[in-house]
Amino acid sequence: MKRVFWSIFFIWGCQSTPQSPIKSSTDTLAPTVSQPSPPKPVYNPYWTDLARLLAGLRPRDTVFWAAALRDTAWQSYARRLDYLWTIRKKALYDSLRVWAARELQPYHEWKGSVFYPFSGADWPTIFYVYPQGSRYVFFGLEQEGDPHVLRLLAPEEIARGLQGTYSTLEDLLRLSFFKTKDMQVKLAHGKVRGLLPVFLALFGRTGHLVYSVEHIVLREGGKVDTLSGGKSKPAQSAWDNPITGLRFVVGLPDGPTQEVIYLSLNAANAGLEKQIGSRDFLGTLRPCVTLIKSASYLLFGADFSEMRRLILTQSVAILEEDSGIPYKYFDSTAWRVQLFGVYHQPILLFRSKYQQDLWQAYRTYPVKRLPFTIGYHTVPGQSNLIWAVRRDPQAALPPLPEELEASQGKVSPLPPQTVLPTLKDTLLGRSDSAPRDTKAPVLPSPTEVPSGDSE
Repeated sequence: MKRVFWSIFFIWGCQSTPQSPIKSSTDTLAPTVSQPSPPKPVYNPYWTDLARLLAGLRPRDTVFWAAALRDTAWQSYARRLDYLWTIRKKALYDSLRVWAARELQPYHEWKGSVFYPFSGADWPTIFYVYPQGSRYVFFGLEQEGDPHVLRLLAPEEIARGLQGTYSTLEDLLRLSFFKTKDMQVKLAHGKVRGLLPVFLALFGRTGHLVYSVEHIVLREGGKVDTLSGGKSKPAQSAWDNPITGLRFVVGLPDGPTQEVIYLSLNAANAGLEKQIGSRDFLGTLRPCVTLIKSASYLLFGADFSEMRRLILTQSVAILEEDSGIPYKYFDSTAWRVQLFGVYHQPILLFRSKYQQDLWQAYRTYPVKRLPFTIGYHTVPGQSNLIWAVRRDPQAALPPLPEELEASQGKVSPLPPQTVLPTLKDTLLGRSDSAPRDTKAPVLPSPTEVPSGDSE
């Protein structure tokens, strides 16, 4: 009996012993649990191997592509393209990458939207200037091509249909720019059409994996919609509605994925007015960094004022050569400008686009050396680049030149153009900072000139 009593007493005592109060969940921090990073998407083996094949490189899957690899047409294509790429990479891309990393910081490492108007499919240049962008937006007049059609072609059909692709790549790799009128003819024939194979070839050459390739169309409000293989394709023209294009997801093997969008659109005021969704879509780019190269001086004209304004208001930094936005638009209160290379005058085809104020700026302000040739000036030592950075991207831009002209009436013309120093002047040590003549400078034009609608 005593044993039972003491057992009950012992159990009751243990249960009634005071204990530390239990803290509620609001009084304590939950233990930190490391969340696994989302798995990286798996690259698409077909599009990645096709990109390598179009780049003149051997695909990973040599069984599926065996017929193409054996074809003498592809073997010849690969040898010629490899030669062109090696020469251009040594002459421009290697130097451009090192130069951009040194001169364009912090925007060389920009991870947001990157804009490349009037670009065609010039992927290497934009990639080496701004390699870490999350989204790249290209546009041009060229037709984009249909990935659903290309996907249905047999490997040997692709290998024997690369004439237009090679000719287009040859222009870029030999001259550093595309010829729009030539491209529109070259890429419209045969079974391998449009800029699609050109983009893929350049992805392959820069070492990118391809995760997806989509045919896209712009809808109302700038929404990007995907065209499936079962849908009938809209009219493929930069003047037609709706705007069509391509969307790629690519990435380096050890890097994040990057979205690349190409739209076939007309960027003139009339085109933007007519084409559904273009203004709304381009409005999503802010803030962005921009590259303008070999742009046919289109942004000089009143008929491209809307695109010019869009670039100026949405860009935190702009790299361009003299065929981009005129120098007079970079008001010193809003932009910090660094000049590179030399500026004499445009090539013969665009002689009317000479900028007196830019000529004077190159002889007034500090100018840095440009260690490569880029743009229309294919003669070594004749290229230029303008690097403009917004002082305060949140502030409104001061009135643009056309707004000032409208409010003040017609402005007086620029003073007469001036000549460059002669070789004799240079040898005698005469300065070229002061003009000595009222005649426009006359220089030999490059042997290669673009078509009037280039890029």
